[in-house]
Amino acid sequence: MFIRTPYLPEGKVTLAIAGFDVPGLTIIPPPEIASLPPAVSRHADLGLCPLGGNEVVCPPDTWAYYNRVLSPHGFSVIKGGQAIGVSYPADTAYNVVVAGDFALLNPAVCDKVLLRLLKDRYDILPIKQGYAKCSVAVAGKSSVITGDPGIFRAAEKAGLDALPVKNDGVELPPYKNGFFGGVCGLIAPDALAINGSLRHMPDGEKIKKFLEKQGVRPMELNSGPPFDTGSLIPLMTEG
Repeated sequence: MFIRTPYLPEGKVTLAIAGFDVPGLTIIPPPEIASLPPAVSRHADLGLCPLGGNEVVCPPDTWAYYNRVLSPHGFSVIKGGQAIGVSYPADTAYNVVVAGDFALLNPAVCDKVLLRLLKDRYDILPIKQGYAKCSVAVAGKSSVITGDPGIFRAAEKAGLDALPVKNDGVELPPYKNGFFGGVCGLIAPDALAINGSLRHMPDGEKIKKFLEKQGVRPMELNSGPPFDTGSLIPLMTEG
């Protein structure tokens, strides 16, 4: 069954795109984007944006790959108009997060094809941060966790239940740190898969309490520090 609202599965996820393995899930690894630095060249959230249902949008860079691996599952893979640039913000054209009824993005850098399609489906919540999905973990229909103060203020103003956190403890060498949104993703309405352990983050306990309030349990996949390989993008569920 296709997921109607991106990042918000209504059942147990069976198919996802991610840079890390999750027991019980079929994981499609992201392709390499040649224009990006090696550390982030295979981050799914930089090279694909789900619209909900069976539609996804990706840049010309990754279209052939995603069309080949996703069309057999019934997906319509839409080619965006903008290639991925080498550096910020040109690398963020598809880095959008949908949280409930809102699409959080920077309109100045979002691919125009993608932006037009999102406007038909969601209320656009404009933010300054280009790395919108990297910076946000969706924890429920109207709840998000973010390490970006600007996104936190915008989300809170829009009526979302938002938790501000520090990204300290999230690894992404050679950078100082990665983003919490890039280490995780919902794999069921009540389970957030995390590529590492929250005990390495100063705000780990705060995150756990927030998730508990949402009725979501953290599924820590290993005992090491959370490692940013790009967000897990759930695509299909049981049923």
